[in-house]
Amino acid sequence: MWDFSFTGRVFDIDGKKLKVLEQLTEFLDFESGQRRVLTRVINMENNLQSLLKIRYQLDPEDFDFDDSAEAELAEELAEEHYCHEVQLTALLGERGLGPKYYHHETQLQEEWMPFPDGYIDFLVMQIPPGENVDEIQDELTDRQLESIRTQLAHILETMRKNGYKLVQQHAGYLNYEAQTNKLYLVDLDCLGFSDPKSSRSFPIDEESPYVEAFNIWRTPYSKPEQDQKPGMPPPDQPPKKENQRPPKT
Repeated sequence: MWDFSFTGRVFDIDGKKLKVLEQLTEFLDFESGQRRVLTRVINMENNLQSLLKIRYQLDPEDFDFDDSAEAELAEELAEEHYCHEVQLTALLGERGLGPKYYHHETQLQEEWMPFPDGYIDFLVMQIPPGENVDEIQDELTDRQLESIRTQLAHILETMRKNGYKLVQQHAGYLNYEAQTNKLYLVDLDCLGFSDPKSSRSFPIDEESPYVEAFNIWRTPYSKPEQDQKPGMPPPDQPPKKENQRPPKT
């Protein structure tokens, strides 16, 4: 299923032994010459579980880098992207919009890894409450979807104001806890950058194409009518269009 599986592997991070229970995603980034995965791990001392994002370098010779200078540039870009993901994870976690940040560090790959002595980056996070939206979207009520849309717009607008955006959108990046009606942005793998001061940067609300692109909505968004009579049932709604998650590579 995966090009390289970390399931069952143990890492010593921040003095703690973390064992990978499950690998959740895998993404090959040709531009930076690395592979990124999201995993669920357990602390072998206290049995507490957390999320572990892993970025690891692959052999530069396997990529179409023209020379060593281009390979070094790719490594610099990868490091920059990693640092920004750490910063945004901490920001969203502090505001209750994503997993709480725990720890990050960089090590060298061991002999059993794809590129021994290449870098491997770790980002340890809280497992957020709720369930993956991609897995439960058919069970969500219209009222819950309306709330998710509003919360998602707030998350994306928070990112925009801080110079970030998602270059791809998918329901699998989100967790929703029905009991508390709370949405979390869990996966920042498709993180991109933007200038909030640019004349082309517009505030994000429920009608934004960045929100629509998550494609979990059963009807186009329309602002609630002020004079709508209470207790009126919603109109019949067409079945939603299915969305395809970006293919694993």
